[in-house]
Amino acid sequence: AFLSESTAATPSAELIPEPRFSSIGNVNLAEEWNHGSTAVTSANDGTIKFYAPTDTKVGDTLFLFLSRTDGLLPFRIDQWNRGAECFKSFNNQDSCFRAADCVKRDGPYCLEFDEELGGGNGRDLGTVVFYRHVTEDDPGCWTVELPGKTTVWAIVTAIQGVNRDRPIFRTSGTSCDAEWESEFPSVYCKENDVLLLSQCFDDTALKRHFQPPEGTELLGFTNSVDEAGFLFGKRLEETGMSGKLITGGRGGPKCKDALVSLVVNRE
Repeated sequence: AFLSESTAATPSAELIPEPRFSSIGNVNLAEEWNHGSTAVTSANDGTIKFYAPTDTKVGDTLFLFLSRTDGLLPFRIDQWNRGAECFKSFNNQDSCFRAADCVKRDGPYCLEFDEELGGGNGRDLGTVVFYRHVTEDDPGCWTVELPGKTTVWAIVTAIQGVNRDRPIFRTSGTSCDAEWESEFPSVYCKENDVLLLSQCFDDTALKRHFQPPEGTELLGFTNSVDEAGFLFGKRLEETGMSGKLITGGRGGPKCKDALVSLVVNRE
């Protein structure tokens, strides 16, 4: 059945006024690329409140990695732009569902994905990536209300020097890497861009269980009783494929994660 008219409305990301951000001075983009991250989980509740990182500056671009288990995630949030997504209907699903794979929608939500690709509602686990460019009038906090009472979490990171016309250069996702660790999909990169690696995990985990792949650092982490989210990143020092990037630590059960590799296009 379709959602009610009120439930199917685009999440509004209600603005909550906070102190405004300072402006960026003269900086070396090769040395300074990240102005911090925040991470939060809303357990058993579709309403989530998330913050911009404390050191965010005017001119930065915020990347929001919004994840959920057993519930709806939107393709749209007011005042944010969608940059990538990975939905899965069951653990061993071969590849991520994308927005283009949705065959039945209700407002900003997908109710059914293409049966030829595996079908289902894509609610087992998923991440949608949104972004927005920070202005002097931006708030420091947003609240998003989603239908249902299942756990949702958000990781936000502030990247400096992003190309405003084309903020995202490349993305790739995988929904079943068949590894106890997590192996992020390889993606084409450019020197001085930023590589962000998002992992949402359909089981609880600690930081030490999934350690940053070689050459990356942990930007954000949050967990709950049956979920966990990680964000790793690095500034790219050469052009070419990112190659095999695998988390350290003991990992967790195979195919319980959804992984997104995203290259931020910098000026």
